[in-house]
Amino acid sequence: MRFVFPMARYGICMLGSLLALAGCAGYQLGDVKPASYEGINNIHVPPFVNQTLEPRLSSLVTNAVLKEMQADGTYKVTTRKNADAVLVGEIREVRKRQLRAVRTDTLQSQELKLYLFIDFHLEDPNTGRRIENTVPKSRGTGKYGSSDADEVIEARQGRIIGETIQFVDASYQVGERSALAVAAEDMADQLVSQLANGW
Repeated sequence: MRFVFPMARYGICMLGSLLALAGCAGYQLGDVKPASYEGINNIHVPPFVNQTLEPRLSSLVTNAVLKEMQADGTYKVTTRKNADAVLVGEIREVRKRQLRAVRTDTLQSQELKLYLFIDFHLEDPNTGRRIENTVPKSRGTGKYGSSDADEVIEARQGRIIGETIQFVDASYQVGERSALAVAAEDMADQLVSQLANGW
């Protein structure tokens, strides 16, 4: 009877291990790029064009994207000469809205929601032709006669909105700069995810 218990314990441990490994069967290691970007391994990232009045925002956003691409590792950042594609980005707008006002004055903000709007696309480094990410469209019909899912997918192509919360205090400029840096990181995470995974 002494030897039955350890064997039963061993069997239960083995069964638990097999179930844990089976739970990982849906995960995929390695290259999961969209089919449209299959031949792209090296990307050149020039400075993003800043269409806003915020100073030095171009370097803040470009550096956030470069850092995220290097951390992700799906694409190698390189010079234009050695690139398979060029990531062209444009900072369109910085928008804020009030989340919370000072208790004694509703016109004075205490917390703001900050949005950073970025447009981007990939170009061929030799021809300058835009490289489109073709997303398979669903067959459903939405309330406007076309698929609602298609409209959402098409709206997401090429536009990223980074966001964060800005706390308003005595040093407004410092708080705004910190909030812009966090919004740029959020935007860079979404952008690289779209390039690497297609969503």
